[in-house]
Amino acid sequence: MILGPLFLSPKIAYTVYSLFGIFTLNELYTLTKHTGSSPNKTIGLALYLSLVLLVYQFFFEEGVGMAVSWFLIGSIALAALFFEIFRTNDRPAESIGITLASPLYVGISFLGAAYFIAYRDDFPQPLIVISVFSLIWINDVAAYLVGRKIGKNKLFDRLSPNKTIEGSVGGLVFSLLAGIGLSYVEGMPSLPIMAGFSLVCVVSGSLGDLLESRIKRAAGVKDSGMFLPGHGGFFDRFDAMMLAVPTSILFFELALPKV
Repeated sequence: MILGPLFLSPKIAYTVYSLFGIFTLNELYTLTKHTGSSPNKTIGLALYLSLVLLVYQFFFEEGVGMAVSWFLIGSIALAALFFEIFRTNDRPAESIGITLASPLYVGISFLGAAYFIAYRDDFPQPLIVISVFSLIWINDVAAYLVGRKIGKNKLFDRLSPNKTIEGSVGGLVFSLLAGIGLSYVEGMPSLPIMAGFSLVCVVSGSLGDLLESRIKRAAGVKDSGMFLPGHGGFFDRFDAMMLAVPTSILFFELALPKV
């Protein structure tokens, strides 16, 4: 589901990921409502769609028309402030913060994928995008299997009681091996870069998972949604990616910027 669009075209992949972002944003707003907050979903969705347009213009149309998108984003952010004045809400600052921050949190991941899809044409496509997801999945699977086999010491019992230090180390080792293997594919970055990339994906992906666990615990729910019965919602499926993608972008811009 997440990889299929990559084999069609960059614009189709971006469209699909943008839609996934909408569903994830809706689940995130629902979770925050369980905590007693009351974000403005309409304004948040409008802000997210403005970000979709802005990122599309930046990566796919070489910046044409971005001034309009920036105007929309600024106007929507102001609207969030104005609307809060007239709402009967005991926590206005919290509502404004969640309304505006949630689209940014979702956008830097689902829309940030356009960096790899459309901008980094100096890397093999779509392999570089697949690598981001694959390293996260390898870490998850290896951490689960190693943790179940030899895991004894809890990693972060307060947020995720099933995660162990042994499992996390196992996931990191297998992901590093996968990253090293990918470095031998023609056109991929060198071994040190791919090793660093693997480390970034594993650490930030694990933190993304813990962040989602904290949000769900605050909301008092087990799953973020019912998209996949027995497996949770969109937020559950993409939690690791939501920090791994933007962190990977920062890593490549620092370690191996496009010439």
